[in-house]
Amino acid sequence: RTQVAEDLVKRATEAQSSLVEICKALAGSLGMEEVGVGPVKEVGAAIRKAEKKYAGDILKVTDYCRALLVVKDFPTLLALLELARDSFGPLIRRVKLSNLKGDHKSLPGGYRDCKINVELKEHICEIQVHLWPMWVVCGVDGFRHYRHCLEYSTDDFSDPYEALEGLDRKTMAELIVMSEEAVADMPLDKLEWFHEKYILDYFAEVGLFIRHGLYEWAEVTLRHLIRLRIESPDIGINHHETLLLEKNLEHVLRAQNQSSKKKEANELAKKLRAAEKAKKKEKEKAEQSLWDSFFSTDAIESILDPNKKEREEEEELKKEVRASKKQWRKIRAERFAFLDADAAKNGA
Repeated sequence: RTQVAEDLVKRATEAQSSLVEICKALAGSLGMEEVGVGPVKEVGAAIRKAEKKYAGDILKVTDYCRALLVVKDFPTLLALLELARDSFGPLIRRVKLSNLKGDHKSLPGGYRDCKINVELKEHICEIQVHLWPMWVVCGVDGFRHYRHCLEYSTDDFSDPYEALEGLDRKTMAELIVMSEEAVADMPLDKLEWFHEKYILDYFAEVGLFIRHGLYEWAEVTLRHLIRLRIESPDIGINHHETLLLEKNLEHVLRAQNQSSKKKEANELAKKLRAAEKAKKKEKEKAEQSLWDSFFSTDAIESILDPNKKEREEEEELKKEVRASKKQWRKIRAERFAFLDADAAKNGA
């Protein structure tokens, strides 16, 4: 197996220059600014990946030679796929879009991308295509975050602070120092609702404060974060993130064992119970609506004609596909007219 991996690494090294040229051509045609070609995967890393993901099958590892492109939006992604098909279609071995689809789950940690596998100099290379709005969030560390989420099963945590379970006080203290360094460039009093990265960093720091018994510090940060989440036009006062922050604030107020703060904690608890009750009531109402629909005319018709719903869904899907194609043709004509010229040139 090691010998096979070494041979694949050698081929990847030989194919890398061709992959660079392809990525440069795609980026130049579509005006992309974020382009990168990673180092060839090492033998040890390839073997570890094969053992972890493919039951030891080293031939299933396809990212020895890999690159990344960042596109502005979905229309640019479609243009890239069309350009790739017309420019080097015979070399394409696979296009994987599944985890970008709305009805598909993301990879652990929320990681999503499009993968294009191309064969260059008898070696399968991988081009990862990222959408800019998601790239802004994950950046170059996105894959490392995905790998860590996979390794530590973080998607299974109902409370993100559960990741700190089992750490001793010395480790916790060291993490607090690291967290303070992470937010050093953005003091808490300068933090605004749109500073998402630093808000997440401060939220992580709060967890360390709580676990280390620094409740006063946690309280100060939580109050500020709650205010910012309420100010955010995309979140607001009743959002689950705001409620989670308030739940943590209730906890740190009680932990300080002061009468005035216990009183505030009781008020917060009352508010949180009311929010939970409203959420439960909304869920019950939705379930009741579902139950009522069972006795509706449509439900009776579905018994008489069991395939009716399936036919309607299929027709609705066809309608959505036609609308999407129409919109794509319009955007294509406005932004990517050069694709027709390239297709005609390649056809000639």
